[in-house]
Amino acid sequence: MRLEAALALLVTITSSSGLMTTLPSTLVMYNVPTTSRTRPTLSSSPDSEQEKSVPFPLENSISNMMLKFRTASSEGFGTRARNVASTCQVGDIVVPLCGDLEKRRLLADRGIYPGVEYLVVDLKDAGTMEESFGIAEIGRNLEEQPSLGNKSAQDRIATVCPAYPLRAHLERPDWPVSVQLSDVPLWLSKTTYEAGTALGTFMLAGSYLAMASIVATLVRIAVIPSESMIPALMPGDVVLVTRSILPPKVGDVVFFDPPPSIDEAIANSKIGRADKTTTNNFDATPTISVVSTKGKQFIKRVVGVPGETVGVYNSNPYVALCNNDSNECKFRVDRVGEYSKPDIFPDASWNRITPTINTNLGDDKEKDQTSLLGKNEYFVAGDNGFRSVDSRVWGPLDRHYIFGTAKFIIYPSEHFGRIANGNMAISDVLQ
Repeated sequence: MRLEAALALLVTITSSSGLMTTLPSTLVMYNVPTTSRTRPTLSSSPDSEQEKSVPFPLENSISNMMLKFRTASSEGFGTRARNVASTCQVGDIVVPLCGDLEKRRLLADRGIYPGVEYLVVDLKDAGTMEESFGIAEIGRNLEEQPSLGNKSAQDRIATVCPAYPLRAHLERPDWPVSVQLSDVPLWLSKTTYEAGTALGTFMLAGSYLAMASIVATLVRIAVIPSESMIPALMPGDVVLVTRSILPPKVGDVVFFDPPPSIDEAIANSKIGRADKTTTNNFDATPTISVVSTKGKQFIKRVVGVPGETVGVYNSNPYVALCNNDSNECKFRVDRVGEYSKPDIFPDASWNRITPTINTNLGDDKEKDQTSLLGKNEYFVAGDNGFRSVDSRVWGPLDRHYIFGTAKFIIYPSEHFGRIANGNMAISDVLQ
């Protein structure tokens, strides 16, 4: 009972304040009697039968939209929409549409703006009103253009005014204005126009979301956080990363998610072992913490690709380029330099003849002596080896973790352009 009383009070206040009587009051302004198609004025009397028959105004918005779509679907959308020029009545709200620019200009001169909602104030036969409203003049102008309307002997002249205030430069002192309905190619009902507009908006939004999804799948923007790629990339540089379709090549700068081997290498380094010792000692105050790579991405340069013979000599990764016929070898060396604190990681990180490395300092198992990178394995390193923890420390990178390649710096403007090449060179001997 309390809810019903509250709803009744809200309806009474709304109706008595005039918020729900816009259409009838507009008709009264032009001395137009309301019809059965016109929204009724709510009575402020609690005993009125009219008030009881009016539904509560706060209806579900989704239900209203679905109702409009169902109504509009019967009248069609777009070019198949039903022209209501022959069926509209006094009190209806209609929307003129016209695609011809010249016709739009001529109609706008008479106060008929395509896409604006108009209230039909009066309707008369064209035969009796043509001279008084000067329709013949605009008719002659429009006959030069291909007509999209339906000319008929029973064509009507509508006296209309905007259903809502327009911007100042569109307002006219002579509202309402009269127009021969067939001079406008298409008249839509308000419901059809709103449903079509909503559908178009949804489709446009959907297309933007689809494009954004495609772009997010194929392209990323990455900010360089560290000094590991100096001088090619400086901290704070913003790079454009595109998803890799073809396998990365030697010299490509790849953007990838961290493989588990990075965390394993850090955990088994001296820092990681010290952190474990501190954590297990409940009396000690933790002084060392290992940063997790979870949720982070890395960017490094490709030194070796699948099938190549890779190793590390004096902290510089290399690829052995051997001629099977002559047994002569040359070396493609990436001179990245020594790490700032080489003693943190095993000595094999800086000198070995294999791409893989056993990072467990306490493990006595024989190390993997395979010198070739396996299928989908890449050896990557930072251009600035002094600040880079890379494949020298944690071994090959599987292609599964690579998102794409970075080729361009897009910010800041002074660094804009292609990413510079690394410091790779061919050498006859390792040194």
